Amino acid sequence: MTEQKYENLIAQWHKDRNLIQGSTDKDQYMKLIQEAGEFSDSLCKGKDIRDDIGDIMVVLINIMVRNNLTMKECLAIAYDDIKDRKGKMIEGIFVKEGDN
Repeated sequence: MTEQKYENLIAQWHKDRNLIQGSTDKDQYMKLIQEAGEFSDSLCKGKDIRDDIGDIMVVLINIMVRNNLTMKECLAIAYDDIKDRKGKMIEGIFVKEGDN
């Protein structure tokens, strides 16, 4: 199945459960933080993280649908923002070129 098909299926899942009209961006952000906590727990315990990443993406798709955005659009904007960024990891922190 393609990424676009999953995005559409997940968007419809949210609509069918009134998670678009019946929720808010703030509510969904709080859910996102909850899912990020579960992701952190799995990372710390060396567990499989695929479900955690998927759950985070499901919540982000809800927020995108609520704001008439697409994953492709958001990723394109994010990539445009980082594509020319230069820097490197120093002691676990990404330091932008010119900041060090």
